Amino acid sequence: MHSVKINLARLVGLSSFIFVISLIPNLAEAQRGLQLEDDTLSKTVLIHPVIQIGENQYITTREHTYRSQLQKGDQQARDFLVAATNKQGILHIYKNDGKFNEDYFGWKKNVMAPFDAEVKRVNEADSTNKPGKMNSDVQPGLVFLEKDNGLTVVYAHVRDIKVEKGDRVKAGDIVAKVGNNGNSIAPHVHVGAWKGATPYQIQIDLYAKHRDK
Repeated sequence: MHSVKINLARLVGLSSFIFVISLIPNLAEAQRGLQLEDDTLSKTVLIHPVIQIGENQYITTREHTYRSQLQKGDQQARDFLVAATNKQGILHIYKNDGKFNEDYFGWKKNVMAPFDAEVKRVNEADSTNKPGKMNSDVQPGLVFLEKDNGLTVVYAHVRDIKVEKGDRVKAGDIVAKVGNNGNSIAPHVHVGAWKGATPYQIQIDLYAKHRDK
């Protein structure tokens, strides 16, 4: 009798698992209304880690939701910040009270090229924001990099830009430093990618460090 109860419990558990799995939409259902063969959301680009971090530091990132009215550099874009853990093991992006750019772990960290590319355009920021205050009326720090196949990546809110238009860079080369300017409320790097009219989602090459050696 005991064996029967165990087998029955297993059967019920298995049935529940199959039922739950059946509720998970497949690719076509999850993207209902989209033409999968033309689905821009499936286009991705693998890039070198963006920010050079120190010991016991980490990269935290946020993806932008796809909205067709946005510019290509904002569709599918990602923001990258540097974080560190406190004594309780909780990640924080700044020390003290975060009122100054210098409080942020990412402030003036080196920004690295996403892949082998040509620098197509550079804008040096003409001002620096205070944390918590955005200034969309000023020129932000920008670096546009283009692969030989025409795919472009833009880095925004950077400072102390190290490259000029026409320069060739290798993946991982230092091109700028993390800043806080333009439409930004804290030190970070905004990364957008596109080819032609198609925005690309951004994926980080987690093996880049081994390839750099």
